[in-house]
Amino acid sequence: MNPFDVLEIPPEASPEDIKAAYHRLAKQWHPDRYTGAAKVEAEARFRDLAEAFSILKDPGKRLAAMQQLPRTPVAASTPSGKEKDAEAAPERTAEDWATLAKEAFDGGRVDQAQALIQYAIRMDGKKPQYHALLATILEQGGGDLRTVVKALEAAVLLAPRDVDSHLRLATHFQTLGMVARAQRHLQTAREIAPNHPKLRQTAPRGGKGAPGAVGQKGKVQTPAGQPGLVDQLKDLWGRLTGKG
Repeated sequence: MNPFDVLEIPPEASPEDIKAAYHRLAKQWHPDRYTGAAKVEAEARFRDLAEAFSILKDPGKRLAAMQQLPRTPVAASTPSGKEKDAEAAPERTAEDWATLAKEAFDGGRVDQAQALIQYAIRMDGKKPQYHALLATILEQGGGDLRTVVKALEAAVLLAPRDVDSHLRLATHFQTLGMVARAQRHLQTAREIAPNHPKLRQTAPRGGKGAPGAVGQKGKVQTPAGQPGLVDQLKDLWGRLTGKG
């Protein structure tokens, strides 16, 4: 069963559209409105509608349903043997799904956005911007912080000079209590873009006694009068969230 066909909606339909379609069709095919053989058909349609709605209102089940959508046929033959192009819409690309995810996220439809961007990643997992968008969606939706970190790590693995993702990783690792990792990503961001607007301090220079210089046993030394890592990351998080 294709739940999108059952509810007569496109795959990118919003949760509100899904709910509205279900209520409209459920009212149309409610078994109490029919008798005899028509009632049997209505009962079957009503069950399909309930099942389709149950699938599409759940982001995970919806994603699975989207992955099972059939590919668009290329051509069809007439009884006379003449070929004609199929009039179906062209198959969507990963970029199309990512665009729909961004539109859903901007519209406040976080669950739908998450399902769409995860589908785009399954189609093409080598686009760092897809992973970064997934992290943003998870942050907004209150997702598990380690899942957010995993998405950002995928982004920087594909785009090592993605400063914003390094900065976000620094703040999240600090929240998780992984100070060394937080410091590493913060330092990497400074090396890539020392004048980045979200970094107030200049990048540390090498040499004894320099801010952030590495001391014995690889520990980062913070000179007196310089903000510590925690203060730096708090300040950074305020800038990333617009509260700094």
